[in-house]
Amino acid sequence: MYFITSMVIFLRSTGHYLPLMGLAIILGLSACALPSKPPPEKLSALAQAEALAAEGRYLAAAAEYIRLAAEAPPPQRQDYQLRAAAALLQGNQWQEAQELLEDIVPQSLEPALKLRYRLLAAQLAIAKRETKRALSLLKGIQALEPSLEQQATIHRLWAEAYELADNPLAAARERVQLEPLLSDAQALQENQRALWRTLMDLSPDTLKRLRKESLSNALRGWLELAQLFQRYQLNPLGLQQALDRWRERYPGHPASLALLQAEMSTLPTAPYQPTTIALLLPIKGRFAASAAAIRDGFFAAYYSDNSDWTPIIRFYGVKVDPKRSVSNAYKVYQQAQAEGADFVVGPLTKQSLAQLAEVGALPLPTLALNYLEKSHNPVESLYQLALSPEDEAQGVAERAWRDGHHNALALIPDTEWGQRVREVFTERWEELGGSLLEVQPYDPEKKDYSFLIQRLLNIDESQSRHRELREWLNRQLTFEPQRRHDADFVFLAAFPRQARLLIPQLQFYRAEDLPVYSSSHIYTGYPDPERDLDLDNVIFSDIPWVLNDSMEDDPSYQSLAAVYPENFERLKRLYALGSDAYRIIPHLNALHQVQDMTFEGATGRLRMDAEQRLRRELNWAQFKKGRPQPTIKPAP
Repeated sequence: MYFITSMVIFLRSTGHYLPLMGLAIILGLSACALPSKPPPEKLSALAQAEALAAEGRYLAAAAEYIRLAAEAPPPQRQDYQLRAAAALLQGNQWQEAQELLEDIVPQSLEPALKLRYRLLAAQLAIAKRETKRALSLLKGIQALEPSLEQQATIHRLWAEAYELADNPLAAARERVQLEPLLSDAQALQENQRALWRTLMDLSPDTLKRLRKESLSNALRGWLELAQLFQRYQLNPLGLQQALDRWRERYPGHPASLALLQAEMSTLPTAPYQPTTIALLLPIKGRFAASAAAIRDGFFAAYYSDNSDWTPIIRFYGVKVDPKRSVSNAYKVYQQAQAEGADFVVGPLTKQSLAQLAEVGALPLPTLALNYLEKSHNPVESLYQLALSPEDEAQGVAERAWRDGHHNALALIPDTEWGQRVREVFTERWEELGGSLLEVQPYDPEKKDYSFLIQRLLNIDESQSRHRELREWLNRQLTFEPQRRHDADFVFLAAFPRQARLLIPQLQFYRAEDLPVYSSSHIYTGYPDPERDLDLDNVIFSDIPWVLNDSMEDDPSYQSLAAVYPENFERLKRLYALGSDAYRIIPHLNALHQVQDMTFEGATGRLRMDAEQRLRRELNWAQFKKGRPQPTIKPAP
């Protein structure tokens, strides 16, 4: 292991200092494993540096460029410095590259060098996930008259910056514009793969919306292609037929055959289709109403299924005693098996699920409608699907990080539910590299949260300093409390009633410019603009059936809305869970066998993890004038 030091060379000709990153170790590395080539002294110093970079020895190349820069006058000195920074970036030495770039005054550069400087600085900003800086550096860069090769780099950097900025349509446009500028087969393939990843990460509703906004025929073709793969990824025959029709609509489209074949090779060959399904749900007690909504969603999906699969469905009531933490779930499970079931959906409660897990390997494939506690080992043949607040807390952390935030504050209810959410959010946020500066637990039964919000925002400390200064000076002082400015956002775990109280109080204490992120629990699930006006600008996640208008085309959605008009909006998330519980059954084997395969469900995009839990990726919205609006940003 080498220790890299920082050195400084004094440039006598200019009186400036040039930082030299780890020259001693870089030179040491360059001498370690020299290939049997002509002695370096026979090559010019510049040719030697270029040769080292071509061999992938970026640190050694950077050292040679820096040596050249130390002896060269401007503008050649800056040329060599930029070459050194480029080599360091290729070698993933971000800090060293940044220090080199900071030594250059971009305003003093001639246009060609200024262009190279901004491209390198933008590349570094993207590597460090500094989205705003990257976009700022790229803005107006075409005025510097880039070459065709540099134009390709600009489009690639724009695409990467837009991906960081959560602007997929703009990123896709840049990838499409980049394609005709590429001649290398590998570069073309990498660009199409990057474009494909961007599109396949989007929800079907988002793809549909973006197609309406897209002007380019090539981009519309890509968007429709991604829609087809999402819709038919678990139905290879249907996908092949859809692709044939797509080719007729988009003759000569640049999507490579190799990419499509590679994607199709990962698809399953046949769905799993059990003949008799046992549905195990509680019929009495505090879980009965939720279970009834799940049951209705399950049967709505069953009756709206127009495939050839027509299993027999048998419903079994499960008794749960939450006070004694007992359930007859395993007894009912055995009864279902004895009566011919070859697949089980349920149970619903954690007590019932824990009872099944204690049995060990289950005799029948089973889709539980909850998650096992972490203390339980994975159980063979047991899949798990749940409307889990932990999944949503993890999603909030990932979304905030993707939005470029690093320092969080949190308001969490002082309840068992709140503690679960807090633990998962904290674990995921710190795993990503974020800092949780402060957490304030709150009593969900209270109405006045001014004291704890002042503590969260450090306004109490500001007031304390004012008192101390007033006493020390022994006179009255003009004073305006100041909130802390080291936080990027607030994670608010709350239900609608508490959120409508907390958000205005946060704004009152000068946190109106601090973004607030939350989970689906903040939203009732139906538009209530008058009461939700206080939630304006809050960013939150929710399921497709709640946020997507296009779900109104779903037959089971339509039938539930028609049959249960009074309860549908209120119970929509539970209906969606029941619908997914039925529709995902044929695809469980494929989701288990094919890594990163997803199922576009009513409760979100579902992906199976190593413990056979179906993790949900939700849609995102932001309250505007009291109504949730999708957060996908329009292309510039």
